[in-house]
Amino acid sequence: MNSGLTIVIPSYNMATWLPTAIESCLDQTCRDIEVLIVDDGSTDATGRIADHYAGLDDRIRVVHQENAGLGPARAKGQELANKKYLHFLDADDALSRDAAAVLVGKAEEDGADLVSGNAIVFSDRTGNTRNYFPHPEASNLVFRDAPRYWKSKVVWRWIFRTEFVRENELKHLPFRMGQDVLFMYEALTRAKSFSQTSRQIYYFRQEHKSADLSLDTYVNHLIAHYLEAKRILLDAAMPAPLVKYLNENYFRDMRRLIPTLTDADEWARKKVIADSLSLFDSLPEEFFTEDPFKMGINPEALPLFLALIRKDLEAVDAELTRREQAGAVKDVNKFTLFHTVRRRIKSMLRPMSIAVRGRLRDLEGRARVNMRDFD
Repeated sequence: MNSGLTIVIPSYNMATWLPTAIESCLDQTCRDIEVLIVDDGSTDATGRIADHYAGLDDRIRVVHQENAGLGPARAKGQELANKKYLHFLDADDALSRDAAAVLVGKAEEDGADLVSGNAIVFSDRTGNTRNYFPHPEASNLVFRDAPRYWKSKVVWRWIFRTEFVRENELKHLPFRMGQDVLFMYEALTRAKSFSQTSRQIYYFRQEHKSADLSLDTYVNHLIAHYLEAKRILLDAAMPAPLVKYLNENYFRDMRRLIPTLTDADEWARKKVIADSLSLFDSLPEEFFTEDPFKMGINPEALPLFLALIRKDLEAVDAELTRREQAGAVKDVNKFTLFHTVRRRIKSMLRPMSIAVRGRLRDLEGRARVNMRDFD
């Protein structure tokens, strides 16, 4: 394991998009790659498509397993990776042609445990594109001193040194939401250093990635994952990223969840309160009232946070009731005809959108050729 990149593609019912994802791997300028497709118990043609491609290129390996979810599928690929570096590609996304060369080159140049690239979010419906939280070029960063990475929420824009992942026994925890950020917190708090390339290396397909937003997911996965984030960051003696995450993400999620609860959801309200009390247990009030980490104070969140820290159940209940009465946070409807037409016109004029469409059309054309004999 002294060179190259393993690209792990966890796949569950991704027959529509998997060929394009695979083609984006086979088309890499860096030839020292392996593509490891984990078919996670698919009920469509995903597994057969993976096997078909494995018969076309010996750099592709396929693992079939019973459906276990994204985390176990990623973990299986992580376990079986043979190359020096490791990347997780979603089966409905694609890589730029030079992604492997750029990321591996940066890791080798800097001796970094992990390297991030920039990403483009694209819409199948409108053809529009946008940059996904872009970062400038940087070398040998340390997480404690890099606040712009304190909310690194996705795994797919990074490569990892495989031995670093294994030596630190990094795990993909079984949360349906928040799984990526927990993996990244574990990786970034343990890394000696990490680096960033300014190049755009990843294309993220937007529309159909709707998360499971059931009440069970919100309560037992989304809200609960903050407890794990607290454990990871405080074990690493890094409270500042936790304070930022609570001020911005936890409070946002609570604002969305609480107004949706009904009288029949009393179990959920009790569970959220219990988890939130544990989450804020032992955190000093000064973290949120005196801005010791120079991130600003969130005055809207402060009454709830102080009530939780003080374990003042009456005040907690009053704050939640106030949130209920305020009503749900309304998201912008991006599926109106006006929005769609405006975005389509914008995409026809924007160079980045034109370039992404060109890349995807090329990959789709390659896939049609390689899938001609597929039955």
